[in-house]
Amino acid sequence: MINLLRRHLNRALIIQLAIFGVVGVSATLTHYFVALLSHERALVPLYLANILGYCAAVAISFFGHGKLTFRRELDLGVFLRFVVVSITTLAVSELLLFIMETWLVLSHRISLAVVVCTIPVITFLLSKLWVFRKPAVQP
Repeated sequence: MINLLRRHLNRALIIQLAIFGVVGVSATLTHYFVALLSHERALVPLYLANILGYCAAVAISFFGHGKLTFRRELDLGVFLRFVVVSITTLAVSELLLFIMETWLVLSHRISLAVVVCTIPVITFLLSKLWVFRKPAVQP
């Protein structure tokens, strides 16, 4: 297992993971503060404010991960794949919470911890292998 990690966990990947984390935290904070300020200052209804925050976070994530984490030219195809992954991972996180709290009867603290530890890993892998993959070289 250690040899497998050494083979795949090189300096470039560690840097990429760190940038992914910084962009992810930035997007999360953006979501929170846009939603909070929209609701408290602009008196936007809470659920609409949350959608505004989510959209702002998606923009930060898309451009941040595209340009900084994966250093990729951005186009409509990349954006559509990104949206699919974003919505899918949101749905998976909700499903995981439901399963852990309803069927496994775990506390919300454990359920949330599992979600916040697994969803970013899934998101990173899908982003690296599908969303922001380098285009195939045409012969």
